[in-house]
Amino acid sequence: MIVPGLPAPFSLIALERVGSTNDEAKALVGAGRAGDLLVVSAREQTAGRGRQARVWVSEPGNLHCSLMLAMTDGMATAAQIGFVAAVALVDALGELVPAARFRCKWPNDVLCIGRKVAGMLLEAADDTWLVLGIGVDVAHAPPPGQVMTPAVALADLGYGGEAAAVLAAFCAAFAPWLARWRAEGFAPVRAAWLERAGRVGEPLTVRPGGEPLHGTFAGLDADGALLLDMAEGGIRRIVAGDVFLGR
Repeated sequence: MIVPGLPAPFSLIALERVGSTNDEAKALVGAGRAGDLLVVSAREQTAGRGRQARVWVSEPGNLHCSLMLAMTDGMATAAQIGFVAAVALVDALGELVPAARFRCKWPNDVLCIGRKVAGMLLEAADDTWLVLGIGVDVAHAPPPGQVMTPAVALADLGYGGEAAAVLAAFCAAFAPWLARWRAEGFAPVRAAWLERAGRVGEPLTVRPGGEPLHGTFAGLDADGALLLDMAEGGIRRIVAGDVFLGR
């Protein structure tokens, strides 16, 4: 059932307990019930997942949601939606917790004080529908033994609100950025993401699937790939992998 609670043009299906909100959204696409900017949220996920099928800890009190996005021009640029969402989420969280400094981390995380506060998962439902899954640690952060990257919750940063308010704030920030991306392409989103990311020259370690690569952050290319400056090894273009701050 669609319920009120989000700014136009978003609509919301709020559920109590599901396996995965991404799976719920993809099932709606398969049933012919998709809608652009239709959001599926759940109080609790029992089978939440992140990139590479990693377990996403989904406690009640945190935000678990998935947005359906119509990709009328196909999926060639679908990965750019992750950057659009990251920019919007950093802006929204900054409004909710002004004392904290949030930043984007490639490819799909949001950090604060060097710890992960949110992540995203993009999945194609079919050739024309993309599902954007978002998880934000609002009330609880998973303990170190359960996650690859240290985490922090908004509550630890002084936020006293609920997950529903975080979702509404994100939607309000996401709508204009999505409209701009659809009208102007990736360039303005790339510039905004870089403004909200780490400093050029910051040490990074990247694990693209093989041996770890060490270098410094050199920005993004025009398609959103990470540029890693490996000194004598030159600039390495990274299209997939896990990124860790420092060496």
